[in-house]
Amino acid sequence: MLLEPGEPRWRDHLGPAVVILVGVLVVVAVGLVVRASRSDGPARPAPAVAEVTDPPLEQLPIPLPSPSISTSPDPVNSIVVEEGEVPDTVDLADEGTIDWVHWGEAGTYSLERSAKGGFAILEGTPDAPRERHTLSPQRFRWSGGTPEPRNSGTTSGVRTCGEGNGFTLSAPATTNPMRLRLYLGVSGARGRLKLKLSSGGETVTSEMVQRGRSLQTAKYTIGYQATKPGKLSIEWITDESFDADCGGVALQAATLF
Repeated sequence: MLLEPGEPRWRDHLGPAVVILVGVLVVVAVGLVVRASRSDGPARPAPAVAEVTDPPLEQLPIPLPSPSISTSPDPVNSIVVEEGEVPDTVDLADEGTIDWVHWGEAGTYSLERSAKGGFAILEGTPDAPRERHTLSPQRFRWSGGTPEPRNSGTTSGVRTCGEGNGFTLSAPATTNPMRLRLYLGVSGARGRLKLKLSSGGETVTSEMVQRGRSLQTAKYTIGYQATKPGKLSIEWITDESFDADCGGVALQAATLF
C-alpha cells in the first residue's frame, strides 16, 4: 500500500521510541547492578551503644561523716572528804607544797605561813570569841615560814566557844584536781565542817563530836575539782555546845598540795 506524500510513516515514529526504551532499560539495569553490589559488600557495623558499667571501687565517692553535735563537758564540781588520825608530828613545809598555814603560835590572831605560798589559804574576818590554846596532843613544825621562819614542834592553835561560833577559810579551786588538808579539833561540842565550791555543786558536810573537855583532833583530807577557776569555801562551826564554860571547835593548821 502506498502512502501519500506528506503522511507520516510508522517507521519514522518507531526509531525514537526504541531509543527511549533502550535508555530506560539501561538506567534500570545500572540501578539493579549498583544495588546488588551494595548488598554483596561487607555489612556495615551497627552503631556502637555505650555500655553502662559500675564505676570501680576506688572511684566511688567516699561517704562523709555527719557533723557531730558539740556538747559541753559534764560538770565536775566534786568534793571528796577523808577523815583520819593526826600523826604525832606534822611537817607543814614538807606536806604543803603549794601553801601551808599554822594558827596561834604568836598570839590569838597570829598566822604562821609559808613564805612562798602566795596566800593561797586564807581565813575570813574573825567575828566570834577566840582564844589561843596549847591543848593539841600532836605537834606541828615547819621551815621557810613567815613571820616565824621555823619551828621544831608546837602544840598551839586557836579555838572558839559557844554554839554557832567557828572559823571560815578558803582555798583556790581550778579545773585540775587539788587537795587541802585541815587539822581540826573539838572540845565539849559537836563541830560541823561545811565545804562548797564557788562554781557550783553540792555542799559537803562532816561532823566531829567530843563530849569531854579534852581536845579531840582529826585530819581531814579534801580532794576537789571545779568546772572553772574559783574557790573552795570552808566553814568549821560549833553546831552544838555541851560545855557552858567553853564548848567549841579548834583550828591548828592547814596544807594545800
